[in-house]
Amino acid sequence: MHVLRTGHGDLLCRQRKDKVIDTMDVNSLPRRGRPYRTAEQQDQLRRQLLDAAAAVYAEQGFRGTTVARIAAAAGVSKPTFYTCFANVEAVMGAIAEDARGRLMNHLLPTFSAENGLLEQIDASIAAYLDWADEIGQGLRVFHLEQHDPGSPAGRLRVESTARVSGLLLQLITTSGRPAPSPEALALLLAGLQSACYEYQENPDADRRATHTAMLRLAVALTGTSDDLRDLAALLD
Repeated sequence: MHVLRTGHGDLLCRQRKDKVIDTMDVNSLPRRGRPYRTAEQQDQLRRQLLDAAAAVYAEQGFRGTTVARIAAAAGVSKPTFYTCFANVEAVMGAIAEDARGRLMNHLLPTFSAENGLLEQIDASIAAYLDWADEIGQGLRVFHLEQHDPGSPAGRLRVESTARVSGLLLQLITTSGRPAPSPEALALLLAGLQSACYEYQENPDADRRATHTAMLRLAVALTGTSDDLRDLAALLD
């Protein structure tokens, strides 16, 4: 066989001695290699890999998360993984960014000037617990690895803490309350994170009791004496 180039395209010719028996359009032949994906299909594949990586990470931790395990969990080949992510670090960074984005999606709608400070804090804590439920077992690994510089948990902790601290500070000061100290904010966020972790770790945990404890902590560290009295009335 040989390719015959014509003014109308390339033809693949099957030839016996000096006689052409038949011809076929080269473009009609099946192509080797990976099939072409649309942008939508590529986005779906990326989401599929992110979900698989999050599941592997929740089970194995950062040190046990590998390309092979992610690909197997997603039901794809390793070469297919590399069409979306360069390495494990890249997909782990995407997981941290995805978790932070989900947290903001839950929290931001709770900040409304139409509601008082206590109502906004109450709604924010409910949103935080909703996020913890959505992340599931991944929250346990994020909590345990938050000080591991190689883990995406470190990135998530730094970025989410900075963002949430800024939101809380803005919420408190715009309501006319004095700004809490950096130490009070840091203690509050650490306490809220630990409460969410304990809530996720204990399958029998009472969400309402956890919510109330987090609310008391938030008001005690950032509110005024009047806020504490209002909180007591709210909880009665």
